[in-house]
Amino acid sequence: MSSAPTPAAVPAPSSERRVAPRRQPAMGTVCRLDSPDGGPSALALIWNISQSGISMLLNAPQPAGTLLAGYLESMVSDAMLRVSMKIVHVKPLDTGDFFIGAHFEHPLTPNDMKPFVAEE
Repeated sequence: MSSAPTPAAVPAPSSERRVAPRRQPAMGTVCRLDSPDGGPSALALIWNISQSGISMLLNAPQPAGTLLAGYLESMVSDAMLRVSMKIVHVKPLDTGDFFIGAHFEHPLTPNDMKPFVAEE
């Protein structure tokens, strides 16, 4: 009696979508988003940031696929960086806000990120 060969162990698929390690933002880091109609800009609280993207809390929904532009800003220094990004996921929160994940159109350099991340 022969036994069937045991299939090779296949690693479980990873739900990890991150291309670059995410970092905690420095105190007072926000993203001031351009207004499409020239009105007041929306202010998003940065949840985490990496060279390839950003997660933020925003008070208005934005559909996945939307292109956004604005400035990363430090509210405790004069640091400001122009960024553009594409929304990849949106999750409504119980507070009425929205958790938004976006990929930067152009990855940030470590030097670009320095004013906007917490020191390790």
